[in-house]
Amino acid sequence: MLLSKPGTFKIVDWGVYTHYDCGFTKTETTENYRKLTGLTEVVRRNPVMSTLRGIDCQAVLYINSCEPKDGYGIPCKVSFEFSSWSEENGKEQKWEIEPPSWGIYVNSLKTFSSGGFNFTCNIPTDPRGGFNMEQWEKAAEKANELFFMPGLKENLAAGVDRYNGENIVSYNPDRPPYWKPVTIREVFNLLFQYWELDPNQQSSDMMMKALKDEYERFSETERNGYAFNGDPGSISGIGKDDTGIPVMRVNPDYWDKRLPKSAIQILSFYCPADKELIKSEREERLTNQDGSYHVSRFLEELNILDFQGIVAR
Repeated sequence: MLLSKPGTFKIVDWGVYTHYDCGFTKTETTENYRKLTGLTEVVRRNPVMSTLRGIDCQAVLYINSCEPKDGYGIPCKVSFEFSSWSEENGKEQKWEIEPPSWGIYVNSLKTFSSGGFNFTCNIPTDPRGGFNMEQWEKAAEKANELFFMPGLKENLAAGVDRYNGENIVSYNPDRPPYWKPVTIREVFNLLFQYWELDPNQQSSDMMMKALKDEYERFSETERNGYAFNGDPGSISGIGKDDTGIPVMRVNPDYWDKRLPKSAIQILSFYCPADKELIKSEREERLTNQDGSYHVSRFLEELNILDFQGIVAR
C-alpha cells in the first residue's frame, strides 16, 4: 500500500432524497443535506480523516426506506468508503470496487437487533380452507416489530449508549426512551396470532399447542412482567429471568415532532470498546497489505462522544 500518498475527500449523494418517494419537501431535504454535511465534518475530526494519507475517502449518502408507522424525519446511512492505493507493475492503483467502509445510521430507531422475531410469509401452494394471506402477513408484521436488545447495555454518557461492547447509539437523553420493553403476555399474543393463521393446518396446530403449553407455565403476574430471552430449547425462546436479554420494540414517542423532518434526532454506528482488538486487527491488516487497515486506524482513533452535538435537542 502507498501509505504516504496524499488523499482526497468528497461527498456523494446516492439518491438520498430520490430513491424513495417519502414526500419530503425541498426545504426539508436542503436543510437535511446541510446537517449531513455537518455530520461528515464531525467524522473528519478523526486524525485519520483530518490528514488523509494513503486513501481517498468518500462519504456516500444512502436513503433508508421510509418508516411511516414508527418513523419520523429523513432516515439515511452515511457510508465512509476508504479507497486505498497500491503500486502494481510500476503503476499506482486505487481500490475502487467495494472498498472497505464504516457507516453511521441517521434517524433510524431499529438499526441494531438480535434476531428471534423474523417471521416470513411465503405464498402457500396448498393452504387450508379459510386461509387469509393478508391477515397472516399483518400478524407477521406485528410480530417482527419485536427484537432482542443487542447485548449488554452500557450508558457511557448522557445520550450515549453502547450495546454488546461495540454498537453505539447517540440520542437526546431528554426524550422518552428510543426502545421500550415488552411483556411476556404481549409477546405470546403476537406469536399466537401468527401461528393461528398459518396456512398449514398441521403446523398451526402443532405450534399453537407447544406455545400454549409454554405460556401456561407462567403465572398471571409473570405474564405481566417483561420478557427476556429464555431456554434456547423452548419454542418461543422467551423467559422471565431478568438477567437475560430483554425483548424490545421501538418507541415512536421518542421522536420530537415539533422539530422539522430535516433534524437529526438519533445516530447509531459500530465502534468496538476493545481497542487492543482493533490494534491487533490493524497490525494484521498492515502485514497483509489489506486496505481494511485504514478502517482499523479510523476506529482506533474514533471518539464516540464527538457526535453528541449533532443530535437535536
